[in-house]
Amino acid sequence: MEIRLRKMNNDFNNLIIGGVHKAGTTSLYTYLSWHPSIAGSDIKETHFFSGSNYKKKYKSYDEYFKNYKGEKYKLEASPEYIYERKIAINNILDNTINPKIIFIFRNPADKILSSFNHRKKNLLFDSDYNFEDFERDHLNISSLTEIDKNNSYSKELYDGVYVDYIKDWFEAFGEENIRIIFFDDLKNKPHEVVENLTKWLNIDSGFYDNKNFTVENKSVVFKNASLQKYVMLISKNLEPVFRKNYKLKLFLRNIYYALNVDNKNKESTFSLNRIQNLYLEKNKELKSFLIAKGYKNFPEWL
Repeated sequence: MEIRLRKMNNDFNNLIIGGVHKAGTTSLYTYLSWHPSIAGSDIKETHFFSGSNYKKKYKSYDEYFKNYKGEKYKLEASPEYIYERKIAINNILDNTINPKIIFIFRNPADKILSSFNHRKKNLLFDSDYNFEDFERDHLNISSLTEIDKNNSYSKELYDGVYVDYIKDWFEAFGEENIRIIFFDDLKNKPHEVVENLTKWLNIDSGFYDNKNFTVENKSVVFKNASLQKYVMLISKNLEPVFRKNYKLKLFLRNIYYALNVDNKNKESTFSLNRIQNLYLEKNKELKSFLIAKGYKNFPEWL
């Protein structure tokens, strides 16, 4: 399927990770950006093709790729694109030629738990506020039809209904320009996932033969909240530097985690079965849709 160019005439190919949040987009972005045929954006999430609700640092797409040296692909990862649907789709169509778009899907219940832990990491909840409290306060429903549209945390349940979003993307860009990846595979067999992507992108897969894949943007609990707040500010301001110097980032992160991560903290033991049950029918619909698109291997939650 040939995507019709409307405005810009680019001399590169776009590679976009368009979703979803808390499903390994940072890790995959990092792995792909190592490849000599791929130029990663200085800031992972450009939000360039999103609507006005998302702040853009630059007006020109090229400004996000100051270190571009003629690589085959320009890569970015803005996980909200999938939910922007027609807005992001039309903006991508307007500004790219035959883009390759990747989506990573994760068990919706696990995604919600990870999102909660990520908010704790970012100090948005008190340290003694647990997932059981969060579920009781914001997710206490028996059907997706009961989602409280006035509660931003409750509305997040919509984000796990992947089938309601992905159909528009396949229709706009075609099966050959979209790849669906599952978080389970990215976590358990990252080499295989990345190798398959390099074949799809027609770039050297041997580059990753001896690479060690680490987990990026992991949700953890910190001992000292004040120190974490300070480190978060530094990390945000120095993101372009760390993107170009991954070994330095890894070295500093390992030291910081050794000093300030609470390894004694246990992840919530709350059973996610009730939340998982909310998605049973929509997950079945998603699986059927992907089977029709040629996908064969699925995680247990599907």
